[in-house]
Amino acid sequence: MTGVVEEPVRLTRDGAVAITTIDALHMRNALGAPGVREGLNTAISSFEADPGLRVMILYGAGGVFSAGGNLNALKELRDIDQIRARLVTGSKTTGSILTSRKIYLAAVEGPAFGAGMGLALSCDLVIASQTARFCAAQIKVGASPDGSLFWSLPRRTGNAVAKRILLSGDEILMPQALELGIADYDAPSSEALERALVIARKLARGAPLAQSTVKAFFADNMAGRDSILDWERESAAQNFVTKDFLEGANAFLEKRKPQFKGK
Repeated sequence: MTGVVEEPVRLTRDGAVAITTIDALHMRNALGAPGVREGLNTAISSFEADPGLRVMILYGAGGVFSAGGNLNALKELRDIDQIRARLVTGSKTTGSILTSRKIYLAAVEGPAFGAGMGLALSCDLVIASQTARFCAAQIKVGASPDGSLFWSLPRRTGNAVAKRILLSGDEILMPQALELGIADYDAPSSEALERALVIARKLARGAPLAQSTVKAFFADNMAGRDSILDWERESAAQNFVTKDFLEGANAFLEKRKPQFKGK
């Protein structure tokens, strides 16, 4: 495998398979860590432009898929237009995955929280190791879900289960993730990437046009998806400027229980 993209996101190649690794462990591979969103978008653009690459695997280094957003940065942003711009940058990542005719796999070790869970579930298949944990954690800090979760989660679990997950912020461990359809394949601890590579190599030998037809069937309903994701971004932006979010973010960072006021 040869390296293509430098840290904090690395793109390597294994034949027709691209492996994109988030490596910002100092921030638990948060998508809001400096350079991560930009690195992901660059890696995806390179993958999409290369006809020799058929399948991409998204992976987090150090046993952490992604802790989600950057609370320290978000709580400092009080200008809603700046927040909207940040969310649009993030939505480019999942939007590219959802609308692509190529195949994306998520190899999940450890936490896939908040927008990190959204990134994983935007992929076509999710391979989760025994250590994998999924959590729509935004609700815990007074934020509404983002990261395309309002689109991707119900399409895996159904509306009733998705509503419970988004409302509760409960953690979902690997066995339950398989039962609910959040994960598609399991793997032993520390072997999610190896299992994903086996699956990716098999898919890369498949018929591209037939595969893209299958993906298009599940990805289309364009007007419905786009309107849902537009609503999700605006709702998230509105929530990020509330006093409740500021309290929730500070409480999380200070390791105390938040005192929400509903404003």
